[in-house]
Amino acid sequence: MAAANENSDLNFLGLEIRPSVAEYAQTRVLRHYSAAAGRVSFVGRNVNVDLDRLLSLYETAASSSTTQQTQAVLQRLVFVSIQFPDPHFKKRHKKQKVVDDLFVQTLAKHMVPDDSSIVFLQSDIQEVLDDMRLTFRQHTNYFQDMVDNLEEYIPKNPVGIPTEREVSVLEKNLPVFRCVFRRNRVPYSTTTTASSSSSSIVTQE
Repeated sequence: MAAANENSDLNFLGLEIRPSVAEYAQTRVLRHYSAAAGRVSFVGRNVNVDLDRLLSLYETAASSSTTQQTQAVLQRLVFVSIQFPDPHFKKRHKKQKVVDDLFVQTLAKHMVPDDSSIVFLQSDIQEVLDDMRLTFRQHTNYFQDMVDNLEEYIPKNPVGIPTEREVSVLEKNLPVFRCVFRRNRVPYSTTTTASSSSSSIVTQE
């Protein structure tokens, strides 16, 4: 919500797989941040199932707006963050992880193909962050890791506003692992597949 207050020209959508949690978050918006309520929404959806449909609906609504200026603003998906997703260490639970190839392809499809489009990943579990990071790195045709070395991470949250989980972890003097990807200028194509190269040349909490 602090991010919404500081960026009045942006809309924010939070996806949470548990509807009750999304409803609680939306209630907090209406109760404590009424000024930003028209630009912030939380919905209870499975990002791996519903993301493409939700973003397509958003773009359709934008294209039917009355002014070109409004369309230009509404159609730009410029920032995506996946923050502290639940870890899925057991093999049978791997399919429940947020970031997979389909997720990355969906972002490539809907994000504006230029350097201003950003994907921010962070977790307090190194294995979780590394797994998400490697998945994005398999799509070098669309996304570029801003840090070449896989053993290095960005030291600070680029948003500048920590989540409640992030604050809790840092207060315990525990590490938070972060990385940032930029969307390349390559237009999305349904015929493009994940790159076989491991080169670095890619909100849900």
